Amino acid sequence: MELEAEVLRILRDIPELRVQTDRAAVRGADAVIRGAGTQTPIAVEVKARVNAANVHQIIHHAQDASMPVVVIAREMTEGAREALAAQGVGTIDGLGNIRLELPGLLVRVDGTAPRPRTKTRATLSGKSSLVAQAMLLDSGRSWHVADLAEHAGVSPALAHRVLQRLGDLEIVASQGAGPSKRRRLVEPSALFDLWVEEHRDRSRRYPAFMLASTTDDLAATVCRNLESAGVTYALTGAAAIARVAPILTSIPVVEVWLEGIADPATVCEEIGADQVTSGPNVVLQQERDDVPLAYRTQRDGVWLVNVCRLYIDVRRDPQRGSEQADHLRREAIGF
Repeated sequence: MELEAEVLRILRDIPELRVQTDRAAVRGADAVIRGAGTQTPIAVEVKARVNAANVHQIIHHAQDASMPVVVIAREMTEGAREALAAQGVGTIDGLGNIRLELPGLLVRVDGTAPRPRTKTRATLSGKSSLVAQAMLLDSGRSWHVADLAEHAGVSPALAHRVLQRLGDLEIVASQGAGPSKRRRLVEPSALFDLWVEEHRDRSRRYPAFMLASTTDDLAATVCRNLESAGVTYALTGAAAIARVAPILTSIPVVEVWLEGIADPATVCEEIGADQVTSGPNVVLQQERDDVPLAYRTQRDGVWLVNVCRLYIDVRRDPQRGSEQADHLRREAIGF
């Protein structure tokens, strides 16, 4: 294959590295890599594209392999490379990026930058993400395109493009034909990971400060005052985690999404907060089209972002964001 030949050329251009592809050299191996006084048989898996949608399946296969696995792909996202490297899976892509960590041998080569290309597929960001979230939040349901579009608040054409892409990735399965055709989510974990990978943060953030005896009192007061002011909102971040899947952690800042038509300065006045440039304990956030408010839920009188959106938001915390997000996924999301 053209791609495999190119990969062999790249590897053989590395000084003191030899690659043998004779299957008879080591039983069951696709190739043997020699270098730095070592000889390592490897299993090779070739893919057209590797991203969050299929990376976990590759990792699962690699864990069952009797020898190190190297994945060769024409296209591979940075997130997929990192996930595979963390599990000891080698990667080589069509841009010349190489990550091999074999017994006694470490190879890392940075390839060329990807060429900009016209966006033709429905990436799971912005309005498209509403389709993904709808399916994730009701993962056992099968959908007509029109029903899914209406539920997500998007056009049938956009819903169809998203479903078509997810079908191509084998994340969604189809049943029936014509007007009766329905789609069902069959790989929720893959869809969730793909959405997380393709999400783009377009938020506007407004820091503020309010006096409060405790952070929990602060969160309750902010939400109560927003409700009284008639502002559509949803609590997010660590304060929301504490209500959905409690974890032992501090809550230095209360984060809240506001509807796009709200004026943050006016909202601060209405809830008794002062706008600040440093040291905030409240952060008001807005995003075009109010996507973060989609599928919000109410718990004990407080509006919260949906659990999938909450995962996205808490990951931004540079302190314990990854830990909190992993905890939420395990305890409340489930895939």
